Amino acid sequence: MKIRTSFYVQLGIFVISLVIGVYYALILPGRVPTHWDIHGQADQYGGKWFAICFGPCMILFDLLLMFVLPRISPKNFEIEQFSNTFAYAMVLMSALMLYLSIMILRATQLAPIDLNRGMMAGLFIFFALLGNVLGKVRRNFFIGVRIPWTIASEPTWDATHRLAGRLWFVGGLIGAVLALMGVPMAVSITFLLVIALYPVLASYFIYQKLG
Repeated sequence: MKIRTSFYVQLGIFVISLVIGVYYALILPGRVPTHWDIHGQADQYGGKWFAICFGPCMILFDLLLMFVLPRISPKNFEIEQFSNTFAYAMVLMSALMLYLSIMILRATQLAPIDLNRGMMAGLFIFFALLGNVLGKVRRNFFIGVRIPWTIASEPTWDATHRLAGRLWFVGGLIGAVLALMGVPMAVSITFLLVIALYPVLASYFIYQKLG
């Protein structure tokens, strides 16, 4: 995906989030749920504007990052070397923010929705879609498994991201199915942490082998 295409797609996502925000601003009461426990039950209440502004603000921030990060990348770690993948990843991030904001707004409306199940399924699908292209990400300081061993060694970076890409894709699909089946929130979070952090641990041993 080209950077320009990504910009227009993210701009469209931003407009959608604004329209949804205006709609909920008109129908929500002044006081709404603002926090939910591990069982998805509201346990704190407050003003509605955080929930309304969350999506548009985060998507706007993603748009800003898409233009700023390539311009501040250090020499030999430029984002331009994988710009199409970077553009795709930024669209995924904006889409995730839109999805999460819709889930939160539905929950503040006290709609019949399983917030935890929906949010975890969305996060797992995000990991699966990102994992599908993670192997194309070249060494940089802003996206990917960025730890000392991967930054120091290009072979370690490449091997770690091929491993992470496969793990995130398969694990993301499995996690999404498990979340939709209604496994406990603690199980989903633990599984997500395992697939997210395993490549970090594995990268050390890959570095010891490849240098």
